Amino acid sequence: MGSTDVQVPRHIRTLVLSQYYDPEPIPKPSEVAEGLVDRGHRVAVITGLPNYPSGTLYPGYQLVAWMRERVRAIPVLRVLEIPYHGQSAVGRVVNYGSFMISGTVAGLLVARPDVIYVWHPPLTVAVAAAVIGALRRVPFVLDVQDIWPEAVIASGLLREGLTAKFLRRVERWVYARASRILVVTEGARRNLTAKGVPQGKVVTLPNWISVEIGASQNKDDVTAARGELQADDAFVVTFAGNLGRLQDLDTVLVAAELLRGMAPKVAIRIIGDGSERTRLEQLTRSKGLTNVRFLGPYPAALMPALFAASDALLVHLNARALDELILPTKTLSYLAAGRPIIAATGGATTELINRAGAGVGIAGGDSSALANAIIAMAARPASERHAMGERGRALVSKEFDRALLLDRLASVVREAARSR
Repeated sequence: MGSTDVQVPRHIRTLVLSQYYDPEPIPKPSEVAEGLVDRGHRVAVITGLPNYPSGTLYPGYQLVAWMRERVRAIPVLRVLEIPYHGQSAVGRVVNYGSFMISGTVAGLLVARPDVIYVWHPPLTVAVAAAVIGALRRVPFVLDVQDIWPEAVIASGLLREGLTAKFLRRVERWVYARASRILVVTEGARRNLTAKGVPQGKVVTLPNWISVEIGASQNKDDVTAARGELQADDAFVVTFAGNLGRLQDLDTVLVAAELLRGMAPKVAIRIIGDGSERTRLEQLTRSKGLTNVRFLGPYPAALMPALFAASDALLVHLNARALDELILPTKTLSYLAAGRPIIAATGGATTELINRAGAGVGIAGGDSSALANAIIAMAARPASERHAMGERGRALVSKEFDRALLLDRLASVVREAARSR
């Protein structure tokens, strides 16, 4: 047996450190935890008290210093996190900082792992991992979904200045201490290497989706979901996900104004929650937009049927600085649902939609272009829209298979454990 095999336990003890975890609508941390268990790891989780994206504690949870539970047989330690997800920078600092401190303390007290998997954002979780890793001599794998401070600046919570400069120093400090860094696009990889991160440390690993879930909707489920959309015979365009500044849904509401009274009748449905929801609902009422409805959040299990019951699905971002850095996970869910996509953004998202032939791409932040794209999509024959959806489903099945990508992630985690 080689020396490398001796250094790595047969069952790698892996700590998943993430501020967000099931039942919050960010599935990857729990999918990683369960996938690693399936691949022979012994997994424990440190996370916060569930309150995302509304900023309100979920029913059944209280503001406590810590609590233990099991989520599908995986031990989960929830630690103090001050709930908040509004637009106040101070509120966000308190929210992120509270978990950073409590997560660090918890990471120093739990049984020592062989490796830590870290879900980022926010950057403060990576700080906690770096401290835990340094004091306990444990390597960590940093899964960077949003690159800070770029993402924070694009969201409107931060401007260029001393704070941004400080965050960039923290960012580099964290990257220097990570054993491996995962990013979801080649643009994000280039961003990190341009900041001095060694190329061998950065691994491009896209997120995944279960195509089977999107493809297995029976007719009754889809019919019931169509009723939930409350659209009758209209052409339904559905947006789903976080309702924050980055999504720039004001532009969608302006497009809805342009679409009023047009044929065919268009209904825009917005599913989800977030810091902008209340303001956007008030704006919708003040404009008298009867063709727009906010349906609130739905359980993840119901989303595929809601997507399948829609006529088109909308990705909308107005953050050109992030175009090449992110690929919204909703894009993969849309592709798996087999419906045509209108991608009102650029970069990696539009490139993927165009490559798949699964819809159309336009610039984000342009209400006229969005309205015209919706009209053009509604005018296409149903057979053509169906073909778009099938092409998207075929591509996501080929390139974003969950089992394959989890195997690759588990391999990266094993390599990090060997570096200990």
